[in-house]
Amino acid sequence: MRTIPEQTKELTLTEAAVLALVGVEGEWSGYDLAKLAARSVGHVWAPARSHLYAVLARLARDGLASARTVVQSDRPDKQLYSLTPAGKASLAAWLDADARDDDSFHLKVFYGALLPKQRLIEHVEAFRDGVHERLDVFDQIDETNTNRGHDYYHRLMLDYGYAHARASLAWADDVLRKLRRPR
Repeated sequence: MRTIPEQTKELTLTEAAVLALVGVEGEWSGYDLAKLAARSVGHVWAPARSHLYAVLARLARDGLASARTVVQSDRPDKQLYSLTPAGKASLAAWLDADARDDDSFHLKVFYGALLPKQRLIEHVEAFRDGVHERLDVFDQIDETNTNRGHDYYHRLMLDYGYAHARASLAWADDVLRKLRRPR
């Protein structure tokens, strides 16, 4: 496992998603970022709009984002947010760190352009290894499932697990093929 430099803050999934969104989209208000998220990363990660505002304020308070007030004559003043060097460093460390769960992994793939290609390949390979481990567990469960009583219904979910894992493996293989292809 890679280590996070001491000067960076360890990010939550939501903080990383917001920093990546701001990093890719540039300086925007919370309202505009929520609209941008709905059309892009919102298919992978989708916070409530009120939660997005709270996270932006926290990131600014923690020095990971900067907030700039824009005075508007016909509307309330608005805050525009952008990444600070500390925010960029924390995001880079989060992207580089091993994914802790599928949501983190999916977000890292979605923002894969922010990573060195080889590191993204390593993330996908680790995900693939994790799917194989899940399949091994499913195989162990399958050996003891009687397919009677409650086991009949457990089997239905086991079948779902197998189908999902096989689809995930096919997807990961396809992603690895694409990432390894010269551009």
